[in-house]
Amino acid sequence: MPAGGLVVLGPQDLAGGAIIEGTADGVAAGATGIVSPSLPAVAAEDTVPSAGLTARVASATFERDGYKHLIKAAEAVYSYPANGTRLSLPAQKMLNFMIHLAGSQNFANKLYRLPKRVVRGNHKGNERIFDALKEIFDSSLVVIGPFRGRRSRAELRILSSYVRPEEEEDSDAADIHFQFTDAFLEIQRSSQLWAKLSGPAMVKVTSTYALKLYEIGMQRYQMDFPSLELDIDTLRKLLNVPEGAYKDFGILRTRTIDRAIAEVNQLAPFRVTMPEDRMKRKGRKIEAVTLDFLAKDEEEAAETYLERERHSAGRRARRIGSVDSVAEGETAGPVEAGLADLGPLPDADDVTALWAALLHALKDKVPTPLLGGMEPERVEEAPQGGRRLVLKAKTAAMADTARMNHWPSFKSALSSLTGGMIEDVAFEVPAKRAKAAPKE
Repeated sequence: MPAGGLVVLGPQDLAGGAIIEGTADGVAAGATGIVSPSLPAVAAEDTVPSAGLTARVASATFERDGYKHLIKAAEAVYSYPANGTRLSLPAQKMLNFMIHLAGSQNFANKLYRLPKRVVRGNHKGNERIFDALKEIFDSSLVVIGPFRGRRSRAELRILSSYVRPEEEEDSDAADIHFQFTDAFLEIQRSSQLWAKLSGPAMVKVTSTYALKLYEIGMQRYQMDFPSLELDIDTLRKLLNVPEGAYKDFGILRTRTIDRAIAEVNQLAPFRVTMPEDRMKRKGRKIEAVTLDFLAKDEEEAAETYLERERHSAGRRARRIGSVDSVAEGETAGPVEAGLADLGPLPDADDVTALWAALLHALKDKVPTPLLGGMEPERVEEAPQGGRRLVLKAKTAAMADTARMNHWPSFKSALSSLTGGMIEDVAFEVPAKRAKAAPKE
């Protein structure tokens, strides 16, 4: 890939709106980037790459704040997983820590060492940590932009290698070792735009949709033009909505967009709105929406900080306007810390989307024929507490095989994808039809 030859555009370019990009001289406004009305010239193939502003800001931020603030190139913020796949929430959070660590060393092509304690807050055990790392290793990102004078669609692998110890001791002493691909490093190294993420805020986000919206907002809300117009297909890709799920915009909005906006507004230093009067329609169909990212005033910012410091139990209740707080020094019980904050049971469309993500997470861990013999049935309250996903197997033999040989893999992936909100799985088989009574 030629130095500087790949300039990644923001999603509005795909939607026919304003283009998000860097300038040839690397001038940027503020700590989150700029908006330029014209395309930059494509660099010649023999141009020598120089460290962009993103790399320099990442290095300075790491030296000053460590992992308190994380720098992520805007090009990576506006990319999305290839082939309709998605990264789980723990994997997305881990990737942000990994990118920030590489930025502290000018995105050098080397084997990096990330302390396990940095990501321990999002993973209860080492298995989850290394499962998330393998997820990142198996994934590719789609980047759109001019390449050698032509508009191009690039699919870039994220990691070239990672190390998984044979004996995964449950200790914070061990480190996570990984190496990014050349192409992924080049995006970060030559970037002139970035998002400055808050580590404490990011780790408290509980959905993949909200995390992506938070990253986009952190890159845009201090711009002179903080609005972003997106067609629905681009919005779905950026939010990592599973392919084929929530085809109707009304369902897409209530199940993903509105929930993500509500959570981000509770935890971020900006407020997101999606004005009804700026939605583009063709007949009754919504074709594009506009998202506004506006900085909060001092009072709102103070309330946001206090909310991040409160116990997570009851956060959802506070988000929808009711009070369900845990007194200072009080330990939340299983109900207060779990089910009370989960809301209603997911409907059929939510379960279908969860199953699509679970299939990707279980790739290469559970035999494909066995997964093909399963269908999502429902999410229910588990007898022992918490929630579980119920899968219907085509045959009793398939159910027994999954239960005896692969139950831990299903549980681990499911808990990782849902941030611990659904931690168990049950396998059912179709009820046997009663034999007809013989005719007299």
